[in-house]
Amino acid sequence: MHTRKYTPWLFLVPALLVYGLFVLWPIARSFQMSLFHWDGPMSAPAFYGLRNYSELLHDKVFWFSLWHNLLLLVGSLAIQLPLAAFLAILLHYPTWGRTVFRTAFFAPMIMPTVAIAILWQYIYEPGNGLLTSLIQLVKPDFEFAWLATPGWSLLWIFVTICWQYTGFHTVLFMAGLSGIPNDYFEAARIDGASEWQICWHIILPLLKPTAIVSATLSIVGSLKYFDLVYMMSGGLPAESREVLATYIYRLAFDQGQGRFGYGSSAAVLLFLTALLVVIPLQRHRLRSGLKEENEP
Repeated sequence: MHTRKYTPWLFLVPALLVYGLFVLWPIARSFQMSLFHWDGPMSAPAFYGLRNYSELLHDKVFWFSLWHNLLLLVGSLAIQLPLAAFLAILLHYPTWGRTVFRTAFFAPMIMPTVAIAILWQYIYEPGNGLLTSLIQLVKPDFEFAWLATPGWSLLWIFVTICWQYTGFHTVLFMAGLSGIPNDYFEAARIDGASEWQICWHIILPLLKPTAIVSATLSIVGSLKYFDLVYMMSGGLPAESREVLATYIYRLAFDQGQGRFGYGSSAAVLLFLTALLVVIPLQRHRLRSGLKEENEP
């Protein structure tokens, strides 16, 4: 009996070891390094206490970076997720070319980020890029440096992010839609409900758990986004280009920086920010699930 009791934990040991080694240990190490002034492996770390955090709170670039992350977060929740839900509902109905559209919307998600960055840099190229050329058909003298204009570059990068990830969230919502029994739709249509009423009173309420999962992934992704921003925002002032992940990378690894301790303190604050945003969502999801299970 005792052996059976502990058998499931024995099967979990390999996964827990991998998780501890590659997730928990780096997190703990970041917390430790954030308390030291350390400029890299060639120098000895000196205990700094909370002075890294004190300096970070007065760091203008850090606050600009955090603000940019929050803008990406709000934009993703307000634009990307509703658009994904709309596309999922649209593709749920039998329409011509539904399989082709499903593949087309999801294709950007499986493209390498480097390829996406190169593609959209060409689209945004100010001289003969696709977007500029299309506008010049109407306004021949139009010129605009899409990715090199401070204050605007992050907006165009966000458009690229939406293009890349909307298909992924669309697939999530389509999976949620496939879990709704057809009996609900048939009963509503027999009662005379219109398709709009079915969408508003049946589909959207039953998609709430999927929406919470999608929102959680979108929030975490918005807070830790790095690669596309790093590749598409070079050459701009830090106040215009940085998000937290790119700022942490430049602090720790760019030439002339090498501030591992200070970068670790920024990474710790990024981690805590993600927890503060995600934990309430997960608690709400768990409470909703328990409430549904307890309902007769």
